[in-house]
Amino acid sequence: MERRTFIAIVGAGGVGILLPYAFYRYLMAGINVRHIGVKDFLSAGPQAALRSITPAGDLYVMSSHGNPAVDARKWSLTIDGLVEQPQRFSYDEIRKLAPYDTYLTLECISNSIGGGYIGNAHWRGTSLAPLLERARIRPNVVYAVLYAAEGYTTGLPLERIRNPASFLAYEMNGEPLTRDHGFPLRIFLPGKYGMKMPKWLTRIEFLDHEYLGYWEQQGWSNDADRQLRAVVDGPRDAARISGGNFVITGYAVADASGVSRVEISTDGGRAWQPAEIFSNPLPSQVWAFWKYVWVNPPKGKHTIEVRAADGRGRVQTGERSGEWPAGATGYHTLTVEVG
Repeated sequence: MERRTFIAIVGAGGVGILLPYAFYRYLMAGINVRHIGVKDFLSAGPQAALRSITPAGDLYVMSSHGNPAVDARKWSLTIDGLVEQPQRFSYDEIRKLAPYDTYLTLECISNSIGGGYIGNAHWRGTSLAPLLERARIRPNVVYAVLYAAEGYTTGLPLERIRNPASFLAYEMNGEPLTRDHGFPLRIFLPGKYGMKMPKWLTRIEFLDHEYLGYWEQQGWSNDADRQLRAVVDGPRDAARISGGNFVITGYAVADASGVSRVEISTDGGRAWQPAEIFSNPLPSQVWAFWKYVWVNPPKGKHTIEVRAADGRGRVQTGERSGEWPAGATGYHTLTVEVG
């Protein structure tokens, strides 16, 4: 059950959103995990992670108030609040601005370790910084509020939204955004979880104080920086494997600093070996694909664990935590039997 369905159920029942988190996790337990298929891209070299594109119909969908049907002819983006020159852009005007193309791996803060609420796509839109420059933000501004057409809001410190990597997107994988994925416009802030990057964006308001948005008021992280972690994509848990040299594959994600290395243990964490990142981990907003050749694995059952380090050299924590309130942490662990 997706989080949007969860919201609809509790809203219709008059219960409100502040339900015990254990019950929320119970509702989320039936989610189907989509297999990434990293091994399929071994021959692609440095372009592997970029070529692993998630179709719009397969990318996870989350929303707080449902998925609005926005009429692009009536829609506009407003930049206002504490600015000298408020701005308003129609859909046609946005599409006529200087284009910006990039790949970005999007992940939900509700994603479990190795879960399916993650995907990679090619996005096209325009850089946000030039639009903010037109508005001439006042010196006393400290925060920006992002508004979505269905009523969702979230807030960000001024320096974060001013990051040159921030951009607005109106296309996904060469096609206009679908309704589920934010048509006509959504915002991206590399290094953040999806909750900080609203779909159906309608307004950016600048304030002289901090602002807590919809999910933040429910106790979710106000920073929502993506947790550093590596995931084994193949083999699957409880798999039976054989062969003299067995290839283990997976991916790793980080915040805006990117992924610098991946290490793997085939003995339950007693010893760690470097894995090869066979796709370029830069730009940092794209997942890094890795592989490890397990030479002559001994017969029997083995516990495999994997961990990553980010662009600052920080190694991910092995301490396990749930998704709430700041994203899941801990090593991805699975057991295989060598026959």
